[in-house]
Amino acid sequence: MDQPVLAEFLQSSEWSEFQASTGKKVVNFVIDNVPVQGFEHSLSFLGKYLYIPRFKTSDLRLKDIIEYVKKSDYIFLRMEPLEEFPISNFQFSVVKNRQPQTTLVLDVNKSEEELLSCMHTKTRYNIRLAEKKGITISQEKNIDNFWNLNLETKERDEFKSHEKKYYEKMLESNLSYQFTAFFEGKPIASNIILIYKNTGTYLHGASSNKYRDLMAPYLLQWEGIKLAKSQGCSYYDFWGVAPQLTEGRGQATCFNNFCWEVNHKWTGVTRFKAGFGGQVKEYPGGCDIILKPFFYKLYKLIKKIL
Repeated sequence: MDQPVLAEFLQSSEWSEFQASTGKKVVNFVIDNVPVQGFEHSLSFLGKYLYIPRFKTSDLRLKDIIEYVKKSDYIFLRMEPLEEFPISNFQFSVVKNRQPQTTLVLDVNKSEEELLSCMHTKTRYNIRLAEKKGITISQEKNIDNFWNLNLETKERDEFKSHEKKYYEKMLESNLSYQFTAFFEGKPIASNIILIYKNTGTYLHGASSNKYRDLMAPYLLQWEGIKLAKSQGCSYYDFWGVAPQLTEGRGQATCFNNFCWEVNHKWTGVTRFKAGFGGQVKEYPGGCDIILKPFFYKLYKLIKKIL
């Protein structure tokens, strides 16, 4: 089965504007009449590198990109392309992807009834339970509601978070929508969804430690899916799950026709997302094209020590 072709917001002008508003230097250039967008990262006294996410390239285009990047004195070029391409002609190092390498994508061209029928029975039940228990959903941008819930989620799940200003600037972008679940007038869960061309993306979610038995995140996710439909999208991207586990490799856990490593750190969120259905989409691994070997070795050494 062919993988869905998503509109990648990371290469959009709106994302460029958002990143610039947070203080990130955005580097825009054109190769073969195709715009390319990268983001500069500082390595303190060592220098800097350029990160280019989710872009379409080829061996020929990559040579042109490298020649362009060399002019700006970067130590290396970090890339996460949309498709596999030969990199053996360059000095490179394989690195972990910054963006999710595996995700689940829902075809929202289907009717709401069809979408519900593709969900696991427990997922449908939890959506209805949240409605029955009196959860109400508000589509309104409110940074304080999201941030306060994010602090609870960060402490509970032990993940790294952006600063409040980052989310605040994101909510100012025309790409973003926010849904918040309320119970008895209190915000108990909140999601940030991005809509770009044919794709809606569930980018950030946060929830309270209280009232978890009310299943508010399930209803929030359903509202996000319906938003994507209403905005004319073809796809809803759940933005990251544990890697798909093939038969005979590792100890698997499966839910709603998706299998992954049972002890993977994303197993909880993967089970939650898998319940909604969707097709698996995988991206190539990331790599660093090394432009200054000495400084790159020094960078890797310092990173290993720290």
